[in-house]
Amino acid sequence: MTITLDSHYTIGQLHLFCQDYVCHGWEPYPYVILADGCSAESDSDVGARLLALNARRMLPRFMAAATDEAGRRACHWRLGRRIVRRAARQARELGADNVLDATLLIAWCDGATVYVHLYGDGCLVARRADGGMVAIQVEYAGNAPYYLSYLLDRERWALYQVATGDPLAAQSVSYLNETGTTSRLERFDAPLVFSFSLKAFPTVAVATDGLQSFVSAGTNERLSALDVAREMLDFDPSQDHFVKHRLYELLLEYSKEQVFNLDDLGIGIFAQTA
Repeated sequence: MTITLDSHYTIGQLHLFCQDYVCHGWEPYPYVILADGCSAESDSDVGARLLALNARRMLPRFMAAATDEAGRRACHWRLGRRIVRRAARQARELGADNVLDATLLIAWCDGATVYVHLYGDGCLVARRADGGMVAIQVEYAGNAPYYLSYLLDRERWALYQVATGDPLAAQSVSYLNETGTTSRLERFDAPLVFSFSLKAFPTVAVATDGLQSFVSAGTNERLSALDVAREMLDFDPSQDHFVKHRLYELLLEYSKEQVFNLDDLGIGIFAQTA
């Protein structure tokens, strides 16, 4: 069995420029890193890139902590803090302070399991060997993700908790499958770590919240992220840049039905193939 890997990102219909950024690679293990800049902040596309590229440099430290879930949860914020501090120093050198309000998702595969660390909102999708699909959506009260940048400013950190209403239940984690949806509420800073066995889930996709932004212009109804992901995962793994090709095919198919992604979308896929 081999691992096939690709990622891509594209602009949303309501944006003047894309604030998502995605990178992937193969060393020391196959990985995908996504970042989604805050649309309310100028130059957050720069911040998204700084966070993603620093996360790539820190990737070996995340992998070293993957001995078990408890270890990964314990190091989650410590590693996130190192990433955002490095990014903040670089932003200051560029004269681009206050650009780091962005979500960050770090995923890699050791050949048997896909591991994920999530800082802020996003969506994870996995397809079982029998074709069944499951998805995990992470959202925040007031559509205000808990950014790593809040760790840099004690006052902003405190104001964020006030703005959420109830910081003990500001984070919503929803699990979707063919039978329905279940959700739980968490503290605003509860570590978001996940893992997927490739034996049980041969295809795993990680995405920014743009996967949840597809809307029908005719009915004004939002498409289920699970339905969009099901279409997105209908790709040809033998094709070079298969995520890029499938993403643009899907956007063209949807446009003919007057369905559009309002938000930027970044997505990466790990696929186990024979």
